[in-house]
Amino acid sequence: MQKKLKSAAFPLLSIIIGLSFSSLASIAQEAEPTDFNPGDFSGDWDRVTSIVTYSNVPGSSRAPNNRPMEDVGPVAEAPFTAEGLALIEANDPGYGPRRQMVRNDPLGRCEPMGIPRNLTAEVLVPHNTLEIVQLPDRIIQFFEYRHDWREIWMDGRELPDLDIYDFKWNGYSIGHMDGDTLVVESVGFDDRSWLDKYGYPHSDQMHLIERYRRIDADTLELTMTLTDPVVYTEPWESDVKIYKLNREKRAGWDEQIYCVPAEEMLFQDLMDTGNVIQ
Repeated sequence: MQKKLKSAAFPLLSIIIGLSFSSLASIAQEAEPTDFNPGDFSGDWDRVTSIVTYSNVPGSSRAPNNRPMEDVGPVAEAPFTAEGLALIEANDPGYGPRRQMVRNDPLGRCEPMGIPRNLTAEVLVPHNTLEIVQLPDRIIQFFEYRHDWREIWMDGRELPDLDIYDFKWNGYSIGHMDGDTLVVESVGFDDRSWLDKYGYPHSDQMHLIERYRRIDADTLELTMTLTDPVVYTEPWESDVKIYKLNREKRAGWDEQIYCVPAEEMLFQDLMDTGNVIQ
């Protein structure tokens, strides 16, 4: 009799365990977000792609702490004009294949990074967050590193007349929805900023188009196309940038990362970069 009871208990136990795992799987599946509004870009987004330059130029795929990695294709150099070549040769970056120990990167002087560099800057976690706040008439992007922000106007206005308005570090931006894609158009950039930390330049004639697409509940895709006839012979497209939604970010406190010369030099000393900032 006892043997029969034991024999009967095993199938029952298997059923209970099976139901338990099934219930846990069901709960986990319910907890995992699947439904989302593709037109809602609000939230805290962490850049996860390894390309830290505007586009996938030679040497741009790198591990943290500036350790070289193999290039991930397709790799292509920028389509420079003669003036564009002269401009990049005058830039001495602290990173990449043209790395100089004595550099003139405006970032090292705590000048604003501008757009698109704010979108591609190599900043390690937990400082690689782009927060998007979506309002009825505009979208605000807040960049945790350097405590910078920009406005993208969604109210139907036209881009400003640059004969009247001054050039700005982040330019002037307007946006509209094209299906599920947010299209952002910007002009009026201050030409003292670089596109990225490899020293790729632009002029004040740069016209930038960004395309944002939320491909699932936790993934944001960004591609960019810039047109700058002074520096580049043809429109130059970026690689695909990927950001992941950081649902835990708001559980912490804003670290208030400002760039001031004292902190920048302390960072260089702590990292033992050997960089000399002019």
